[in-house]
Amino acid sequence: MVLKQILKIVLVTSSIWFWVAISVKATEVNKQPQGKSVGSALLNSRMTREIPRLGEVKFPRISAQQLVQSPAPETLPTSEVVQVTGVKANPTSKGVEIILQTSIGQQLQVVNRSAGNSFITDIPNAQLRLPSGDAFTFHSDKPITGLSEITVINLDANTIRVTVTGEAGLPTVELFDSDEGLIFGLIPVTSSAQTPPQPPAQQQPGTQTKPEQPSAQTDEPIELVVTGEQDTYRVPNASTATGTDTPIRDIPFSIQVVPQEIIRDQQVTRTEEALRNVSGVTYQGSASNRAGADFSIRGFTDATILRDGFRRYGVVQAPLEVANLERIEVLKGPASILYGTIEPGGLINAVSKQPLSRPFYETEVQVGSRGLVRPRFDFSGPLSADGKVLYRLNGLYQRLDSFSNFDQEDRRIFIAPTLTWKIDDRTDLGISLEYLDNNRPADFGIPAIGNRIADIPRDRIGSEPSDAVTNEYLNVGYNLEHRFNRNWKFRNAFRYSSYEYDFNVVALPLGFDKATGTVNRFFASQEHRMKIIPCKPTSWVSLLRVLSITLFY
Repeated sequence: MVLKQILKIVLVTSSIWFWVAISVKATEVNKQPQGKSVGSALLNSRMTREIPRLGEVKFPRISAQQLVQSPAPETLPTSEVVQVTGVKANPTSKGVEIILQTSIGQQLQVVNRSAGNSFITDIPNAQLRLPSGDAFTFHSDKPITGLSEITVINLDANTIRVTVTGEAGLPTVELFDSDEGLIFGLIPVTSSAQTPPQPPAQQQPGTQTKPEQPSAQTDEPIELVVTGEQDTYRVPNASTATGTDTPIRDIPFSIQVVPQEIIRDQQVTRTEEALRNVSGVTYQGSASNRAGADFSIRGFTDATILRDGFRRYGVVQAPLEVANLERIEVLKGPASILYGTIEPGGLINAVSKQPLSRPFYETEVQVGSRGLVRPRFDFSGPLSADGKVLYRLNGLYQRLDSFSNFDQEDRRIFIAPTLTWKIDDRTDLGISLEYLDNNRPADFGIPAIGNRIADIPRDRIGSEPSDAVTNEYLNVGYNLEHRFNRNWKFRNAFRYSSYEYDFNVVALPLGFDKATGTVNRFFASQEHRMKIIPCKPTSWVSLLRVLSITLFY
């Protein structure tokens, strides 16, 4: 027993002295005499650095939110992403300057590099948000002599990339901060500085020589600049759930978006064709071709359809024309109650096309079975030299025959002009108009016997071949927006909608006698007129991402 106690005392005493010795050795490094060898001093210094301080110890993440949502070490949190609201390229006496307009340009982090004749800058804590409708790209071809291209794009959700390509060499770049934003001063390299001219060869007097043909070695090199854009169906932002252009990842609702790329690639001509891409949305058909399509979402019928955030009222609603749709957003679930008394399955928001800051011209002709002919055009660009007045014009003509024995053709005429006036850097005014004239046969379908349709040819009709229904739709309004700063904005919008349909005089089927196979009908005329003035009142909307996360989460 005594021997065991002595051993315990010796072990505890030796461990304490060992710890004291290490501590003393670590503190004596700073008191190393001048005559001591450099190797031993470096060794002791390296041992001292290997002992981390308490503040330098990185503790493991202990919550699921930190494991999933914490940013990478080299990136900033999304709450510190700077919004760049405009890009300008102004010529100077030495070259050109690029201005990234933001009120907090001093917070932008710049990472520069070069590749060939291209100067590339990545800003990993910024996002490009141009109010002109061209929301993700700024492009300028040959802004001045010596520069072939300037592009400013969103590389990802939190990074802006600025690329400047010189014609003869890498341009010189200087960075400045101002109240307007971050400024890149660019000085191009001229071709004469790269390839100085050679003095002409002297000839002997009295002799004549033939001029030499230029060889391939003396020709100036040809520079080929190839640019490309990656097509993607991903849409990062949506406006249906919050009324603002908010990243979908920050919205705690189920939102699915059908972008313009899908509408174009699938050659969509009707709204129900585009919504086939959305899960939980079912097309329910239309009654007698007198109205737009009806949809159910998550099993709830009569799904509400919005147009640019305005609710469309009425039992019979005007059809939607996809030629003027930028995208279709579907908000699923009971969050649709944000727009009033709506079925809890969800709602559909059709977002219109807006004017572009660059010239854009597109024409298309679609042909198909049953005599389908569908030419359309889409033009956009600036109307004024300073680019403050923009326009967009969409037009369409469609003709389609029916598979039934109708004399009436399905004819549609559509026109949609839109104007945007940038009153100043903070105030925009948009005016839009839509007009639709559609003449279609009044098709009441095939009668049913029990749980199946009658065994008759599919081209048989129960009304008259000349029966037709005429739809006429007009929608006009404006959008006014003023941005006080990067956090607050003032928005006001107004719409006037008018919808009319006319059955003229049709043979309206009322019943079907199963025994004799006779359809009972009578001649009737039906008209419907609906005029709606939905108005969004003036609202103060906070655009701070921090507040959005706090409110939602």
